[in-house]
Amino acid sequence: MGLEITQESQGDLRILALRGRLDTDTAADLELIAQDLTAAGARDFLIDLAEVGYVSSAGLRVLLALAKQLDGIKGRLRLCGLNPAVSQVFEVAGFTRLFAISKDRAAVLAASAKAAPPRAEPTLADHAARILRIIGKPVAKSAQTAALAAEAAQLLGVKPRLASAGASMRAAPAAAPAASDEAKSGVLGKLRGMFGKK
Repeated sequence: MGLEITQESQGDLRILALRGRLDTDTAADLELIAQDLTAAGARDFLIDLAEVGYVSSAGLRVLLALAKQLDGIKGRLRLCGLNPAVSQVFEVAGFTRLFAISKDRAAVLAASAKAAPPRAEPTLADHAARILRIIGKPVAKSAQTAALAAEAAQLLGVKPRLASAGASMRAAPAAAPAASDEAKSGVLGKLRGMFGKK
């Protein structure tokens, strides 16, 4: 019996589900697929061994080589679904201390979901501030940010998308009052300077 390898993706996580035997004859298949994926930029792997009945020393070597390669490029390798016979092979070889091993795929996916909180989408003001190198972190969401983004959007001819914790904000009217000297020296002043407005 050979080795079947099924590939799936869950966000950045590459899942390789193996079925059959991971031995001298089949370990190279896993190695080639993993090399292709890492060459394409994959860095986070889960190898599901739930349907693997046997792992030889050649299979262990491929898993260890992949783990070392991923460690060198700030990636990671996790394993799941080891049956008692395969788990014993890992334990005797001392590999249970080298790998992050989970009971099943669901446990890994649940842990990954908790570890990766959703990112807030940057506002127009955030982008403008980064472009102008004024600040190194996102602008605080406030009424001032809303007004700034609305005026910047008016100057740039785009429609702003803003959100606050409590309510949605709208762009300022087209005929905004004249900016103070303080505003001219800030983000708005730099934007106006870029586009020739005073």
